[in-house]
Amino acid sequence: MHAPEGTARTLLKAGFLAGPVYLLAGYSQAVLREGSCALIVIMASAFVPAKKAALSPRFNHVMLFVADLDSSITFYTAALDLQLAQRITELTVTGANGAPSVHPVKMALLKFPEQDFVLELAERPAPASAGPAPYYQHLGVDVRDIAAAAERVRKAGGQAPSPIQNVSTSSGTVAKNMFFRGPSGELVELMEIVSGEF
Repeated sequence: MHAPEGTARTLLKAGFLAGPVYLLAGYSQAVLREGSCALIVIMASAFVPAKKAALSPRFNHVMLFVADLDSSITFYTAALDLQLAQRITELTVTGANGAPSVHPVKMALLKFPEQDFVLELAERPAPASAGPAPYYQHLGVDVRDIAAAAERVRKAGGQAPSPIQNVSTSSGTVAKNMFFRGPSGELVELMEIVSGEF
């Protein structure tokens, strides 16, 4: 009899198995390769794969200043399925002299489910000049279905959406993309990779 699909998927995903899993009298038998079997005794509900250590160095976050933190959280969680991981209302900074200083802040950390990369939002008064900072161009989000994602952005209140277009690079990547502006005017790109890598 086959093991419950979730158990097999969990073991395969964790890298413990390389083939189908069978249940036999309360035990799991994993077929690792032709002609070689190993017996694995587990309680499916108690099995928790070890978390891999984070790579270092690695990209960790992108920070955006926004005019209204709550409206930005509402927009990004509705438009892109980001989840609110943390709200931060105070930062304590201890300098080289050892004296701590406390700073009230309005910040939020957003993440995609089961991903570590963070979109950090910090509320700041709107700058005197319109438009993003001179060295900020856009935030890019990879999606599987750009038409569905663009419709979701539109329903969530994305501003000034561009038409979906096809783009190809000299290195052979083919993609579809479109741009829109978030609640504070920040430029965001949706990209669906058709072939190649980006």
